[in-house]
Amino acid sequence: MPAPTLALALLLCAAAAAAATTHPSCIIVRDALNAQDVKLEAHGENAVRVRAVPSGGTFLDAPDVVSAFTPLPIPGTGATIIAAPIECVTVALNSAASDMDEGRTVITSGNLKAAVGSDGKLTFTRISDSRNLLTEKTVRSITPTTTVPSLPGFSSLELSFKAVEGERIYGLGQHAAFPWDHNFPENGQLDQKGVPSMLLEPHDGDVTIPVVHSSLGYAFLSNLPSTGAVEYNSTGSYWSHTAVLQMDIWVATTSDSPPHTVSPWQQLQQAYADATGYAPVWPEWSTGFWQCKLRYSNQSQIMDVANEYIRRNIPLSLMIIDFFSWMDPATNTNTIGDETLPASCWPDPKGMVDQLKEMGVELMISPYSHSVGSNSHNYAQAAAKHYLATDATGKPAQTVGPGYTYDLFNPAARAYAWNAMQEGFVDQYGLHHWWLDCDEPCGGTPNTFIYNNGKWPAAFVGSAYPHMLDQMVWEGMGAPGKQYEDDNVMLGRSAWAGSQRYGGAVWSGDTSSNFENLNQQFRAGLNFVMSGIPYWTTDIGGYGGGDIDSADFRELIVRWFQWGAFCPLFRNHGSRHGGPSQEGGDPACGTTSGSNEIWNFGSESEEAIARVMKLREQIRPYVMAQYEAAANNGTPVMRPLFFDFWTDSHAATIDSQMMFGPDYLVAPQLTQGATNRSVYLPQLPPGQVWRNVFTTVDVNTTLGGVNITEATPLTGDGFGTFPLYFRTTLTPYPGPPPPLPCDGSCTTRNSTDAASGGGLIDHVNSTSVEDCCAKCKASSTCESFVWGLYDHTTGPPTCFFLKAVTGLKTSVGRTYGCVRP
Repeated sequence: MPAPTLALALLLCAAAAAAATTHPSCIIVRDALNAQDVKLEAHGENAVRVRAVPSGGTFLDAPDVVSAFTPLPIPGTGATIIAAPIECVTVALNSAASDMDEGRTVITSGNLKAAVGSDGKLTFTRISDSRNLLTEKTVRSITPTTTVPSLPGFSSLELSFKAVEGERIYGLGQHAAFPWDHNFPENGQLDQKGVPSMLLEPHDGDVTIPVVHSSLGYAFLSNLPSTGAVEYNSTGSYWSHTAVLQMDIWVATTSDSPPHTVSPWQQLQQAYADATGYAPVWPEWSTGFWQCKLRYSNQSQIMDVANEYIRRNIPLSLMIIDFFSWMDPATNTNTIGDETLPASCWPDPKGMVDQLKEMGVELMISPYSHSVGSNSHNYAQAAAKHYLATDATGKPAQTVGPGYTYDLFNPAARAYAWNAMQEGFVDQYGLHHWWLDCDEPCGGTPNTFIYNNGKWPAAFVGSAYPHMLDQMVWEGMGAPGKQYEDDNVMLGRSAWAGSQRYGGAVWSGDTSSNFENLNQQFRAGLNFVMSGIPYWTTDIGGYGGGDIDSADFRELIVRWFQWGAFCPLFRNHGSRHGGPSQEGGDPACGTTSGSNEIWNFGSESEEAIARVMKLREQIRPYVMAQYEAAANNGTPVMRPLFFDFWTDSHAATIDSQMMFGPDYLVAPQLTQGATNRSVYLPQLPPGQVWRNVFTTVDVNTTLGGVNITEATPLTGDGFGTFPLYFRTTLTPYPGPPPPLPCDGSCTTRNSTDAASGGGLIDHVNSTSVEDCCAKCKASSTCESFVWGLYDHTTGPPTCFFLKAVTGLKTSVGRTYGCVRP
């Protein structure tokens, strides 16, 4: 065999080098030093999943654990496939070797490289620019623990990563200054780095979605529904889980490096949706206005309010029946779990639903369907078949209602609970829109509940309980082929990673009626939608403490409405006092708080609120387009400025403005008593401007972003306005006509146009056009002329001597001509 040529030798060397640096898509590293086995596998186009267990342990997936993941999409098709198990390469970690151990402890997925170092620490690197994204501070700790109640086999997990100066962190669900997160900043905080330790367990106002999106260009998910805590600060990031069977994390990065051709935030949101599922497109009616209060206690009150909105020509899409609708005053019985409406207060539910539909209004109910009371005809079988969660003594776990909590981690229990809803609300009344209030669940001691037929303590899966409730509704009515696949609307108070794929939406919980809470909610909402769930809303005006006769509250609710109209869901709710009492129906059906309809807030406030409500009504097709973008691409409906203006360093500092879709910039007034506010308008490309929606004034930012101060009046017509801008493309004006031909004659052109650009040489009195032309010809310097009154409308007739004509401009009452080329 002849000796290889130099070119062939080089080719063989290159092939050998490529083979040496090719990494498998799945490896299992036996780490004897830290007594752990670590599994790294590609999970998405630029994403890696990492699991760790004590040496000899088993790597688990659903249904043996609760997981946020779904089958991954096939790139470019939109379809999904459940792939066959990937064959993993098993290697032993050699602590004496280099960190890369000749590539045997490294995997790559697109632009992401994940590695286990010789010391057992994990590192994640973006390949295109060699950017280190995450590095473990210390090797994760997986330590046997005793759960409460005590169940064997669980471990605690401590996981930490090194801090990077200047990194900003967004997501983590929704957190606010409630009693359980009492150290949270009073006015909220958009950048989650520097916020004191946040709980990983659902509470009223606190929603656990354990995903973050980093300004470094990565997304991180802790795929563990265990309770615990998380904190990002200047020394590192710290994740603590109370009870786990394994560590399970997911990291993704962008397909390119800065400055990025597509928003890096969009890339990460889409990668997360690829991994955990896309939200469905909600129906068109849901883009409108939702009216609610604590509480409409009977059918007459619901219909009276709906009819009054229609009479006043105020847009209305949904009325809501709040809780305790299960109390039957005729028998003094608690019927929670029956999933019906007592006839003494709701004499004709189906007629009510049908009549509202004829008015263009839908109806939603808050049934607390995670609970079943001992008086319910559904209780005995649920208890006998062990469909209920239990407490530490093995008895059914009691929660609010009062009722007993379904064990929704049990598929049979989910089917049973849904069947009760189907036979009651759906089949009897045609009522199928759900307010899943108290879905943490609230009441009792849920952190001590035991689920999955006595196998799983709440410490292990408690964060995912609202997720399972969403799954129950979706399985019953929203899954492909189900009755309401295209009208699957549910609004909960909590969620977990991946709840968006079931159509779950969230409202922010029982806030207080003050400007501090308005500020909290503004920033909490932006973090929530950055956590992968696009449908979100608040109680406009705050939930508790609002006196509708108070000038302070009337100012607050106008400001809250002006922001709320640009939230994904537009919903008014609260427990009010003051004003007229709610009339209608049997008062035995229960107490009701003060009125919460916009005409009860005073005429000036009503006018201001109605103005923004009608604006929301006008842009509903635009809102629907944003729902579709969320369902197709994982794009948040509302988002921080930096999402769309990712190269603008100043936009990254703005936490009191937001984008609603790609075109609306929303800057609500968040300060009590303030009559102006500063607004930052980011740079737009040539041909685009920011147009003030209320004044129609355009602001050109082609040369760079600008700060402006805008009035936010507290009285008069201006009370109904606030800084709201729309990104629009200017219609180009036609260019100037070509230069006039000069034929050497005195032929004149009579129009409103006059020669311009030729330069004035002289002017003389002249009695006519013909006289002017002759004088121009006689001049050695005049090349063209304009004849008319000296100042257009007055003054003596004048002949203006000009150089050659080069263009036109409007000039009423003038006549021009050309005598020389």
